[in-house]
Amino acid sequence: MRIGVISDLHATVAALAAVLRDLDDRSVDQIVCLGDVVDMGPSPNEVIDLISARGIPCISGNHDRLSEHPGHPLLAEIEAWTLDRLSPQNLAWLAALPAERMFDAGGVRLLCVHGSPHADTDQVTEHTSWPQLEAWWGERQFDVMVCGHTHVQLARRAGSHTIVNVGSVAQPFERPFDGKPPRVLPACDYAIVEGSAAGASVELRRIPLPWEAFVSELRSAAFPQPDTWLAQWRRTGQGAA
Repeated sequence: MRIGVISDLHATVAALAAVLRDLDDRSVDQIVCLGDVVDMGPSPNEVIDLISARGIPCISGNHDRLSEHPGHPLLAEIEAWTLDRLSPQNLAWLAALPAERMFDAGGVRLLCVHGSPHADTDQVTEHTSWPQLEAWWGERQFDVMVCGHTHVQLARRAGSHTIVNVGSVAQPFERPFDGKPPRVLPACDYAIVEGSAAGASVELRRIPLPWEAFVSELRSAAFPQPDTWLAQWRRTGQGAA
């Protein structure tokens, strides 16, 4: 069984649509979303509507609560802008999302979380110690744990457990957030987990972000300070958007 795992869509239809097309080309059996469906992007209602129309099971990310009240003025403006635009139905949809899900992927137990099983703001990176990971998942029984939140992909294995950070559909980072302004890559990241009687295999996927479609989506939405937002994407050899 092949499961496509997406995360950190951040209200960007151009990125989500590109990833869904790529997943359709790879004939996955199921798609699962690990949260951060909205915030920090121009199309919150449209992304929720597309996820719902495709029947994609989803969990909640920290941004989906829309209650972070970030100290950065632009991020605070975007959070308020997002809340103002979301329909009552989609606000209710976000509020009803569970914190985690478990799936059977061809006999492989797939644990789906946003940050970690402990908290959706935990960062699972290449530097996270194995004792820390074990403390975060506690008594949960699984073969593969998939997460997002950091916007940086990884796959690690120890013993019978595989840990996968699928990265971000809309805003892959060059490095996990460390308090400094992130460098955002013009790409779309996700993962495919394949389970069988022989165990699990993981493919980390990266495709190009449809740049012109993304810029058009951002500008047509009256998104706050679009030029400041687009400046995070440092695109070699490209002029101003």
